[in-house]
Amino acid sequence: MSKETGGPAFPYSGVHHTEAMNYIIDSHGMTLRDYFAGLAMQAICKVSSGHLPESGSEQAYSWADAMLKERTKAEGDSIEVWKKLSEQ
Repeated sequence: MSKETGGPAFPYSGVHHTEAMNYIIDSHGMTLRDYFAGLAMQAICKVSSGHLPESGSEQAYSWADAMLKERTKAEGDSIEVWKKLSEQ
C-alpha cells in the first residue's frame, strides 16, 4: 500500500512471563488510517440509505486520508511553535 498509514493505532509492546520462558509481544494492530476510516464509516452508514458498501468505504478512506493530512500539518505547526518558544 502506497498511502501513508499514520502508523499503528493501538501499538503494544510487552513481555509475557511464563515459568518456562519469557515472550516478547510486539503488536501493531490496525493502522491509524484504518481506525480513522472505521470511525468515518460509522457516520457514513448512519446517514446513507441504499448506497453500495464500496462507495461508502471509498468515502471513509478519503476522510481518513484527510485526517492524516491535517494531522501532519498540525504536527508541523507544533514543531514550529516549539522552535519559536525555545529561541526566546
